[in-house]
Amino acid sequence: MKQHLIFFDIDGTLYNDDKVMSEATKLTLQKLKEKGHILAIATGRAPFMLQDVLNETGIENYISFNGQFAKMNGKVIYENPLDLATLQQLEKDAAANGHPLVFLNEHEMVSNIEYHDHIKESMGSLKFEHPRHEADFYIDKPIYQTLIFNTVDEDVKYDNQYDKIKFIRWHEVSRDVVPAGGSKFEGIKKVSEAVNIPIADCIAIGDGANDLEMIEGVGLGIVMGNGVDALKAVADYVTDDVHSEGLTKAFQHYKLID
Repeated sequence: MKQHLIFFDIDGTLYNDDKVMSEATKLTLQKLKEKGHILAIATGRAPFMLQDVLNETGIENYISFNGQFAKMNGKVIYENPLDLATLQQLEKDAAANGHPLVFLNEHEMVSNIEYHDHIKESMGSLKFEHPRHEADFYIDKPIYQTLIFNTVDEDVKYDNQYDKIKFIRWHEVSRDVVPAGGSKFEGIKKVSEAVNIPIADCIAIGDGANDLEMIEGVGLGIVMGNGVDALKAVADYVTDDVHSEGLTKAFQHYKLID
């Protein structure tokens, strides 16, 4: 059987809406590993937010920050931090609009204000607490992803205003801020090179807008039934909902597991 490099999104793919992984999903991952496939996480989360899912799945490899940081076999193989001058301008503009920011590096996330309801609400949806506050946290260290907290109708204040960053909505009141050319697929290409498995033999499964490039780019792109419509439009296969064991059914469909 051909060896595949398989990438899994977390929220809405491995985890359901309650942030729980089903026993069927765990068994599927185990079966895929036993058949010799290489498994990796591909997520918008930061590395320090991954420990629970890595422990639960036994997966060691990951692409985090929507592709800006990749680690394989315990070694960092790719880093793509945000441009400092752009972050400084974004913070200035966001402050003028009354919108807080949270900056993330490999080890932690830090808010540029003491407290905001939108930060608490969105981070709470991931089962994380409101981050601590520190002014100018991002000045002297690499920042791989930033979160901006604003509603959809306020996106126009930022869209197409910056050459070196792009925005990806992940919550009703928050968007990810990542390098303009960054994506999960860019991270996948680095991992593919590192393990010498061609992109044509890579599989990715996800459900969100931040999965678009990887679903389009890999050899086989699978989208969960609960995925966004734009993602389903480019999928090679749309499986069942996360609450109906869509992940397991997809790999059964392709006869990668029994």
